[in-house]
Amino acid sequence: MKNLPSVWIYNLKNFDDIVVEIKNCLSILKDNALTSDFSDVDVKEQYCRDIMYMKQFFERAELLARGR
Repeated sequence: MKNLPSVWIYNLKNFDDIVVEIKNCLSILKDNALTSDFSDVDVKEQYCRDIMYMKQFFERAELLARGR
């Protein structure tokens, strides 16, 4: 299972930068979904943590899109 890049979300100052990171992370999540053994509890929990990490990017993108 590949690791998502460690990015300090508040260093991403504009919407386009966040979209690039989201695209990169979604590609990794897709690969992980296709190759990971989800019967392994640790793998399943890590995948869930990765999705929660991604949620932060979407929230940040929403704030920037609204001009906040």
